[in-house]
Amino acid sequence: MKHIFIAFLLCSTIAFSQSKKHFITITFSDGPLQGTHTFYPEKGNYTSQANLELFKGASNVNASKLMTKDGFQVHYFNRYFLGEAVAGMHNPKKSTSGCGSLNFIDLNNSKSYKRIDGDFTGCTQTTITKVSAWKDGIVKKRRTVSGHFEDTLTMKIRNDDGTQQTVETNVKVEFTVNESRRK
Repeated sequence: MKHIFIAFLLCSTIAFSQSKKHFITITFSDGPLQGTHTFYPEKGNYTSQANLELFKGASNVNASKLMTKDGFQVHYFNRYFLGEAVAGMHNPKKSTSGCGSLNFIDLNNSKSYKRIDGDFTGCTQTTITKVSAWKDGIVKKRRTVSGHFEDTLTMKIRNDDGTQQTVETNVKVEFTVNESRRK
């Protein structure tokens, strides 16, 4: 019975994390990533997730190992704002180098860079547009949170040839992520 319960939890976690209803869309106004990229959790990879967490009065939209349909991966993404995720405008919460960050790693060596580390340095407000009702699970309750923000992104790029450059660009970010809390 214990093994069946563990298998059920594992399967439901994997199925929930692979949903195409959770995503992050980033539009870069210029720079090496110019254009719009929509990142989804990678099917079959339980570490590929898009979430929101509340900790000590601040929310953090975060994601790891999300992929576009053509295989472009955002390795890590996070954005902080004050308060719980409720519909409306939220002030930023500053962290070490801005109000969040993202990074890209060229794991397949198919890009002109090895790594891009970016910080959201404009620290603009985040707008939460939709929050679903909580749904009870066995261990946690879950809901979906949607929102967007526009900000300045300062990117430090380490290229394949060993050169480094810093690029500042404007980004628009839209997200629909999972929030879960223990009961």
